[in-house]
Amino acid sequence: MKVRNLFLHSALLLALISFGASRASATDTRAFVLTSDYSSGGLSVGDLGTRVITRDVASAYSDARLRWFDGLLYIVNRFGQDNIQVINPAANYATVRQFSVGNGSNPQDIAVVSPTKAYVTRLASSRLLIVNPATGDSIGAIPLAAFADADQIPDMDHMIRVGSTLFVALERLSNFQPTGASVVVAIDTQADTVLDAVPGLPGIQPIALPGTNPTTAFDYDAATQRLILGCTGSYGVNDGGIAWIDTQTLASSGFAIGEAALGGDVLDVVWGSATRSFAIVSDAGFNTALVAWNPTTGLKLSTLFAPGGFSIADAELNDRGELYVCDNDALGAPGVYVFSAATGTALAGPLDAGLPPVGVCFDRAANVNATELASDAGIPRGIAFSAPWPQPAAGVVHARLSLARATTVAFEVLDLQGRIVRAFPATEAQAGTREMSWDTRDAMGMQVSPGVYIMRARNGQVSISQRVIVTR
Repeated sequence: MKVRNLFLHSALLLALISFGASRASATDTRAFVLTSDYSSGGLSVGDLGTRVITRDVASAYSDARLRWFDGLLYIVNRFGQDNIQVINPAANYATVRQFSVGNGSNPQDIAVVSPTKAYVTRLASSRLLIVNPATGDSIGAIPLAAFADADQIPDMDHMIRVGSTLFVALERLSNFQPTGASVVVAIDTQADTVLDAVPGLPGIQPIALPGTNPTTAFDYDAATQRLILGCTGSYGVNDGGIAWIDTQTLASSGFAIGEAALGGDVLDVVWGSATRSFAIVSDAGFNTALVAWNPTTGLKLSTLFAPGGFSIADAELNDRGELYVCDNDALGAPGVYVFSAATGTALAGPLDAGLPPVGVCFDRAANVNATELASDAGIPRGIAFSAPWPQPAAGVVHARLSLARATTVAFEVLDLQGRIVRAFPATEAQAGTREMSWDTRDAMGMQVSPGVYIMRARNGQVSISQRVIVTR
């Protein structure tokens, strides 16, 4: 019995470590909860330490999404409102500005890159809007009609930023049904141009998805630098799954798990670890459930929560290893439920958020967004690596490395299979900015073949990468 108890204790400890559940190292302190009864909406806030929720600290539209960046909350007021509402929690949750993104444009997401630059997806527009969130002024747009179906509207939805690349999901719908292949476009946020995912083909190519109708938020696996994205496909049919997207090669390697294995339509995805992550699924009777699944084996592990009905609206993981889940079933027990990500144990709930909860995010520090938006997850603090130039490169290519403090840095070039093409000796680098150069030759001094390569700066186990296209 003592041996069994020791094994269970060790397994639980390892599980807790894998989900970063140490409260001493946690930076998330608050959960922001968007609520709605589909005629009115509100914002509530919960203390992660006490799990006490203060209801209705601000008003919101009944059809909205909630995002966090650099101390401010951004509410995307969607169909019928077409605006962005900016709330400052430090100013008693006052709305500090509210600006239109175009009448009838139906905004879906906002990705804030800096205090003065953000991108807004609009379901009814073919142009990805660029705005100054500090003023609400439009400062540009990126046309995406080339990636649309016959109606010339690409149906852009969720976004995520990893480093200097913004990934945008294009659903490509007709009457809210998928018309064919759905795609993701990658945007260089420094040049505001679409990156070519398949340089060998004519034109600018998007990232082809293995399924259609990518309705979920993105999430990010920092260890492998891959995204996950749920493709719902047609509702009520197990034709979708959770897709992998490599942020370096700009390609999908297929489904990590299919809807048949998950048990229904995938509605939300949450990355936990390589052996335990999460999803919200809807079965044939449109009953939602929160399930755990294994990204390594592609198998469902367990069902954590199944309240019945189409009621689970959102799930998010904080850095304490806690899953906050929104159950908006107005006829049952609506509220926020909290589960241990490591064990699946119910920790609290339902926590009364006022109106039924429909979305949640956390006050992640250091400009790391707590939801799917503008994620810097896995991008090391104090180090930045610019996009290489010239692009494409026929000779010497350069990239700018910025360091907040002195450290040892190794510089490498890899091919798309992850093989090292050229490795430069690790050197002691001082704080500041320096230029890294590669003459497009391999370790034997031979010119490399045309194609896509990865330039990577590495400090121990921490690395940051950029793609470069080599031509001749």
